[in-house]
Amino acid sequence: MIRPSRHRLPQHTASRAAGYTLVELMIAMTVAVILGSIAVPTMRTMLLNGRLTSATNDLLAGVNRARTEALKQQLPTVVCFTADPTATTPACDYTAARGWIVFVDSNGDWAYESGEQILERHPTLHTAVTVKADGDGIVAFSATGFATPSGAHQALRNVTFCDARGVVAQGTSSSARALIVATTGRARAVASVTDVTAALAGSSCP
Repeated sequence: MIRPSRHRLPQHTASRAAGYTLVELMIAMTVAVILGSIAVPTMRTMLLNGRLTSATNDLLAGVNRARTEALKQQLPTVVCFTADPTATTPACDYTAARGWIVFVDSNGDWAYESGEQILERHPTLHTAVTVKADGDGIVAFSATGFATPSGAHQALRNVTFCDARGVVAQGTSSSARALIVATTGRARAVASVTDVTAALAGSSCP
């Protein structure tokens, strides 16, 4: 009687199928550590940059909304920094800026008063974010959509968002972000070291 032959894997092949060798595991761990040492700083930089970019873009959206509402409602509108944007009667206070509000400034005094329409309350910024603005941290728009010039208050024209890294080059961009508001009322977000430095106008951030 002829029995079917039973094929057996060579001993070294069976051992290979059972798992990795110690040398292979050590190599894999070394590669993982190297990749991790590269990826972690990169991810941290992306997180920090994203936080500043988000704040800048949010402020840009708020300024654009204020300008649009001024034209639509034919009433002055204001964007101002405040220590507590969630307060029932938030005070425009750049010295303790942690967020901002956008409101219809019915009497044109550049200050929020009970009864005036609040269009937007931006959440409090992350504690790592520093705000540097010129003027009194207030930008106002007339019914024509133009940024109101300085009067009783100094109009905001430049805002910079930064963190503990300061303003350092990262390729073609910087580690900080800025918003520039033209006298026409048009605003733009910038990220280059040249533009951010110009927005700071000689001051430092943080």
